[in-house]
Amino acid sequence: MRTSKKLCQLSLEKMSSPSISVDSAIIHKAIRESNIELFRIFLMLMIISHHYVVNSGLTELYNPHEITWNMIFLELFGWGGKTGINCFLLITGYFMCQGRFTWRKFWKLVLELKFYILTIYAVFLLSGYETFQFQMAYKKLFSITMEFGRGFGGTYVCLFLLIPYLNRLISIFSKKEFERLLLILLSIQTVVSTFIYNSYYEYLLWYVTVYFVGSYIRLYPSRWMSNRLFINRMVAFSIVIIALSILVLTLSSFYVGRMLPIYYFVSDSNKILAVLSSVSFFLFFLNLKLKPSKIINTIASATFGILLIHTSGDTMRRFLWRDTFHNVDWYDSPYLVIHSVLVVLSVYIVCAIIDLVRIRYIERSLFSYFDKFKDRIKINSILS
Repeated sequence: MRTSKKLCQLSLEKMSSPSISVDSAIIHKAIRESNIELFRIFLMLMIISHHYVVNSGLTELYNPHEITWNMIFLELFGWGGKTGINCFLLITGYFMCQGRFTWRKFWKLVLELKFYILTIYAVFLLSGYETFQFQMAYKKLFSITMEFGRGFGGTYVCLFLLIPYLNRLISIFSKKEFERLLLILLSIQTVVSTFIYNSYYEYLLWYVTVYFVGSYIRLYPSRWMSNRLFINRMVAFSIVIIALSILVLTLSSFYVGRMLPIYYFVSDSNKILAVLSSVSFFLFFLNLKLKPSKIINTIASATFGILLIHTSGDTMRRFLWRDTFHNVDWYDSPYLVIHSVLVVLSVYIVCAIIDLVRIRYIERSLFSYFDKFKDRIKINSILS
């Protein structure tokens, strides 16, 4: 009897080892689609470029009476931040609508958010770059909950918790019902907000809407969604019309005598050109034929970390764009283009290295221990 029990225990230990447990098997065997991973790299570069312009004080130097080539370059260089956020949400909807919510994924997300928020805050405090304030420490400690419906991190956590219920809701709808729901949501949030000059924007509702759009593309693919010629034209059209909207508003600023909101049609994620460009870019990369690339997949695995690092607060924005790279000093420089490109690449590379180190030495070790602990609980519950 003891021998039988021992053999059973050994067999269960072998079956439950982390290397072949269900969650670990998915992680080790799943091959990420490199076209989507390349898309994530592209999106993050676009978001960093946006922050290079809008978080550095450069926009404060725009002069409607003195429109220069550098000014036009910066306007076109920094438009894509909100489109980038939409695209990440489309990716989430596309893959998670038929994926499986797990608490493991959820805690990975939450712990990564908290790690960077608290670690970067601690580094700034210890270096003397930021002084301790109780109110700020409180905000950092409860940053995720304080961002519910007000910022990307907290709202994305909310969206992630809702995924099982959103998927259940999607499964109930017929195709026509789903299309009607999308039409209502996009009409309220995009058409009205863009053309009736309504500044309405609710984070969680919009994130759910874009999640639904990504899910629809996955569940109900149409011919035009895989027509590469049509999609290429969509991409070209969206880029040209965005550029024209920016230039027209810039020239209008000259005649009005004050700077108009040049990014109006892409200023929020729900503005019509932000939606058009995000869907166009997503479909373009979705149909991009690319062999699996370990290099691309590895670099892209740090994408979320790069976002969290370089947007971790006002102190980080001041540290990067004003005190380290001195963006405003390059406004009139003939080397502005070179500076902007090199800075964006530098931020991406440094932040990627930091996050890859975190993944290898902190996240993997932590979740490896978690898997072993979970497997032991499973074994004990079976044998008891």
